[in-house]
Amino acid sequence: MKLFKTAWVICATLTFSNVLNAQQNSQPALQSLGEPVQNPALPATLLDTLQRMAQTWRHGNYEMAFIQILPNQVNSYQYRHVFANQRHYAQLSALDGVQQEVVQRDAIISYYGNGYQPFSIKGPYILDNIPSVVYADYDKLKSYYDFVDAGKTRIADRVAQVIRLLPKDDFRYQYVLWLDEQSHLLLRSDMLERNGELLEQFRVIALQQDAIELQTLSSRLDQLNLPPLINVQGDALPGKQQWRLAWLPPGFQRIKHEHYQTEIGMLESVMFSDGLFSFSLYINHNIEDKLGEHYWQQAGNTIYSEVLNNREITLIGQVPLATAKRIVKDLSFDSNGQ
Repeated sequence: MKLFKTAWVICATLTFSNVLNAQQNSQPALQSLGEPVQNPALPATLLDTLQRMAQTWRHGNYEMAFIQILPNQVNSYQYRHVFANQRHYAQLSALDGVQQEVVQRDAIISYYGNGYQPFSIKGPYILDNIPSVVYADYDKLKSYYDFVDAGKTRIADRVAQVIRLLPKDDFRYQYVLWLDEQSHLLLRSDMLERNGELLEQFRVIALQQDAIELQTLSSRLDQLNLPPLINVQGDALPGKQQWRLAWLPPGFQRIKHEHYQTEIGMLESVMFSDGLFSFSLYINHNIEDKLGEHYWQQAGNTIYSEVLNNREITLIGQVPLATAKRIVKDLSFDSNGQ
């Protein structure tokens, strides 16, 4: 049986596109599809602390070593960031296994590694292996998440304030953040299921803000001959949309809508985000196999696929399985849709 036909084609042909999609998560949403939840007065100190963390991450000079913990997998990385002359410079290096590196020179992100030719894409920052919480707009998130003070503790020999990001509904994951009181940088984040199960952990084990290497990072990256830019975006979708979503979790907005020519025909792609988590819908209009429904989960990532009216709908992203199922099952097509 041909299992996950669309999902495997997506993974094989849109690998670089998914990288770019993650980069574009930070861009302003184009269309709101959820009504905000009314939010009671929020303690200004928590919101200020979260906003200061995001600001420092984007505009600070620092070097850190961190580990990323996934189910049955632990990887370590080094990350450097410098903001100089109104430009962003960053370097992310894998410290385990095969050598891999990602560098940022302002709006250009370049990838180096074994097994593929180096390439560059346009993007606002490096998101690979770094939690999206450091780039979030917390003033917008407060409508859909409660920010809860969970006290203080010590991480990487630093005093950290602990803040929980609790969704106001049951349709998304939660986060626990540990923020350095001195530097305001993120020291640890836990992505959790609603039942508290750990899905993914980011943990800093060493942090410096006066490392010698930081003094030369911007000049070294300015002199670096970056690999060529590639265009991994699909084409704008012509004509009227022939389907609609009856339901989305509140706060999720449409970020982009494209289509790709693949080995299984034209594949429609729509990306949604609430500013913290994101997912993409892929619609294959040319399917005859009666595949039923299939799913796969690892850490916070879900793939859910189902055939509806001879069209295969595949959702890939960071939402719980129950949420993915409801989104896909509530999708409907116009009677004259092709």
